[in-house]
This record gives sequence, C-alpha cells and structure tokens, in this order.
Amino acid sequence: MATTDDTVDVPSLEQLQTSLPVEARRAFRRGFYFKKVTSGLCRGYVQANIAGVQAQHADDFVEFCRANEGPLPLLHHSQPGDFSAGPLAEDSDIRTDVAAYNVLKYGEYVDIVPDLLPFDDVLNEYAFFYTGCSFSFDKILLDTGIRLAYVDNPDITVSMYTTNIHCHRIGTLQGPVVVSMRPIPRHLVQVAVRATNPLPDIHGAPIHIGCFDALGIKDVYKTQYGDPPSPLKEDQIPVFWACGNTIKEVLQHTKHPLSFTMYSDCMYLSDNPSDSDSSTVIIPDGEQPVVVDMVDDPYQASLVSEAVLQKLKQLQNVLRDGNVSVGTHEDDGFMKPILTLSHSSHIVMAVVLPQKKDNGYETNGFMGTVALANMLQAVGKEVTLVVDAESYLHITKIVKVLVQKALLQESINVVQFPDTSNSSSARDILTQSDGNTPRFDHLVMPIQTSDNGNSMCKQLFSAAKDLNVFTFQGSQQCSSDVYSYAVSIALYLLSTCPVHDRYRRRSVGFPPSERELQVFKAALPSIKTVASVVEILESHGFCCDTGTDSNRKNEDLRSAVEHLCNVLL
Repeated sequence: MATTDDTVDVPSLEQLQTSLPVEARRAFRRGFYFKKVTSGLCRGYVQANIAGVQAQHADDFVEFCRANEGPLPLLHHSQPGDFSAGPLAEDSDIRTDVAAYNVLKYGEYVDIVPDLLPFDDVLNEYAFFYTGCSFSFDKILLDTGIRLAYVDNPDITVSMYTTNIHCHRIGTLQGPVVVSMRPIPRHLVQVAVRATNPLPDIHGAPIHIGCFDALGIKDVYKTQYGDPPSPLKEDQIPVFWACGNTIKEVLQHTKHPLSFTMYSDCMYLSDNPSDSDSSTVIIPDGEQPVVVDMVDDPYQASLVSEAVLQKLKQLQNVLRDGNVSVGTHEDDGFMKPILTLSHSSHIVMAVVLPQKKDNGYETNGFMGTVALANMLQAVGKEVTLVVDAESYLHITKIVKVLVQKALLQESINVVQFPDTSNSSSARDILTQSDGNTPRFDHLVMPIQTSDNGNSMCKQLFSAAKDLNVFTFQGSQQCSSDVYSYAVSIALYLLSTCPVHDRYRRRSVGFPPSERELQVFKAALPSIKTVASVVEILESHGFCCDTGTDSNRKNEDLRSAVEHLCNVLL
C-alpha cells in the first residue's frame, strides 16, 4: 500500500484544479485523496475510466469498445503485464495512480482499495483499458459560458443514470448504457452540442436531449451514480451524454472471476489536453449538428446535420410550391412527425381506401401508403397495417403481390378493425395483452376519406393519445400520395445522415453498412416504382380516372415525384 507519512510538496485540492495531471497521479500514488472524485481536477486534460480484465477477454473487450464507441471510447489498452499508460502519460503506473479502485468477483463488488499492489501475483495476466470520460470536457463547456454546478461545488459530482439502452453485445460482454446529465439553459443546448461534437474520444455529442422518461429514467432526482441534480429551472433542459460508468455495468453483467475498475468517479488523469489536435475531429462543412425540436411536451429534441436539415426544408418548399399545405405550422406538419418516425421502432399505419367507385377503389392515396411502408421497412422499422373490415381481404391479397414483386421489403401484418370475429377495441389493437403497454410507438395515417375509415381513425387516434403514442397524420389539404413520398425521402435523408444516425442509435452499434445504404436507396419512390404499383393495383380491382383529368393527375404525380427526388441531388 502507498504510504502517507510524508506530506511535503503534496498539492491541495484547490491547487489540483489547475495543476498538471502528473502531480495528481503522484499524490494518489502516495496514498493521498483516497476516494476523491476527480471532477474539476486538472481542468483541460483528458480523464479516463479504467477496467482491468483477464487477458483472455482482452480481444473481445477491444471489439466491445469499438461496437459501443459512445459510452466506451477506447483511448488505450495495455498488453498483459504492462502497467504504463502508453500514449496517455509518462511516469505512470496504473496499479497506484488512481485515487481508489473497485474489486469485483463474479460481477459483485467485494472491496474498495487505494491501490492494486496486493494483486501483483495475478496482474501480469491482466490487460487494462482506458476509456474517455466526460469530465474531460468540463472546461470546454465552462469556456462557452455554461455553468456546471458540480464544478462550482467540489463536494458533489455530475448526475449519472442507468438507462434502458442496451450496449451492442460482443461475446459475453453486455450491459445497459449509463448516461451523465447536465442541465443546460435551452438557448445554450446548441452550444453544448457543438462544443462536444468534435470530441469523440471523450463521448462526443449528447445522445439524448430532453424527456428523461424516454431513457427509462423514472425520476431524474434518483441517480445510480454521482449526485442528484438541483431542481431543474424552467429554462433548463436535461442533456444526456453517454457515460464511461457503463464499463462498471458491463463487468457486473459479465461476471468475470476477478476484475477491477476505478472507484465511483475517481478517474485516471492523463497528460493529454482534452482540446488537443489528437483529441479533436475536424467537422466537414455541412456536417455540424443542429438541435431540432421534436416533441413539445415533455420537451424532446433530435440532432441532424446542417446539410440534411437544409434538404428537409427543401422538401417542404417543394410541397409549398405546389400550393400544398403541410400542416397548420410548418414544423408541426412535417419536421416533427418525420423526426419522431425516425426515432420509432414499431409503426402501425391506419389504411383507409378512398371512396369506392362502381368499378373499384381509386388508386390515389394507397400508392403513397405502399411507398411509405416500403421505406419504413427498409430503414429497419416493423410495420403493421390496420384496415377496415370492408377492405381487409382486398389489401391482404395486394400486400402479398407487392412483396412478391419486391415493392415491399417483406410481408406486413394486416389487422382488421373492427374485427368481426371479436369485440376488440382500438385500445386492444394498440396495446399488449395487459391492455396498458403500447404495442407500437407511432401511429401513422396518411389519408382519411371514407366514413368507415374516419370512424376507425378517430377511435385509433383517441386511443393512441390516451396511451401517449406518437401520431402522424397527413394534411387533408395535401395529396396523400405526394405527402407520403415526401416523408419517405425525408426518412432516407435522416437514415443516411451520420449525425442523426448516431443520435438515434444512442451511439451504440454501428452506422449503416454499404449494403444497408443500398437498400435504403432502392426503397426511394420513383416514377418506375409508382407505375409498377399502379399496375398491380389496377389488376386487383383498383381504378384510375380516365380522360383528361386522369392524364393531368398522373402527370402532376410524376412531376411531384421528380421534384421531390431532385432534393437528393
């Protein structure tokens, strides 16, 4: 154990706030400041979370960090028996240079120790992993004018929570993601995002902004790590970054015979400045993140790149140029619904066929439904169609043909409502068997015209509102086909936007592969696919108007698709 009998030349905690990291490491090595949280110490330098694992698990751990770069940005990992910190610091010994260590046996905490020297007989068979910590960017946030209560008060630390986000599993390594939360004045949220975005080695940009319930956090004043925040002020937004304490959750879930981590928030202090060229990524033009409001109450925002946001606005302009309204308010009618759709996983689409004519249903409206369902499937959403009893068999047959012709990615579950075989309610359709847990996180209804359809949709929307399920409804003033094509293209833009993709998947897992990107692209609406869908619909009893009006409608539709797709160029 390190000795504490000589206090000569030991910096005070106040001095350590601005001292070089080597001075703090030497103090810890000598046994001073046992269990001292390192938040606010050696400001402006990279701090690291620590994990010591048996060498046989090292390769999996490397891959696990790469697969979960947000919570576990890997700064360095040692070879077995190497106790230096490699490129992170000189004059360093990981066995002694942290203020305190956790000892875990089979995933259970069994001890807190000031150093790891008592384990020297086995440490030669261990590799140590250093992952970035958000304490590293505290000074950067402070320099932008953002106040951090835990820096002002050295007796507390940042608030941290275990979430409902799951790490991308590698081998036996798994566990929930931990996040850190900083209350940020609403007008400075964009500043905080831009300040941390170029710093992927220390968690990068936030992975969630606003409503904490979306992360499975039921009470923001009950933390699993760190200290509870002060009561949030009216103008403050809770902003969440991925957190390195995830490493502790992983080791608890993995249950190795013996492993080590830093205690609480006693980080390893490296010699690398947090704003150095090696730690900072140059952001290309157009790729700067933009905070975009997504939900008003409770407030929730998303991130997109400048370039993609500009294209989304161009889509709106194309709709408006055609004298088409996209909703009462511009953002409410287009931007917010497509963002919530992008963040959803399970989508239910209420399908209402236009008024039936003597020679069949009209094709108008259902073509857009097919295009939107195809894109939702392409970008990884589960899609269910709810239809009225009159059109159930008709649509079920058509869906099978659309799948056979590759105009849908895969088969879609079609649900009849009301179901003539039982007395199921709209709530039954939208919930699990308990009648309370939502089965879907988004209800979409591109068109409503028939009386039966209106009744069905009103019931579904009423039930969805009661369950706090997002709803998205095309404007009655807008051609439902064109609106659905625009939403499909918007989803493509969001799914291929690196900024939005990382935020949507909460910085765990991987960005889309080249093959997946090709699938996204193939699902884009085109004049060719529109014609193919029309041909199938007509062969199944749908009808198009004939004559001059029909020609004009078809030409308008082709022109709209062309203009919408030009936004991608």
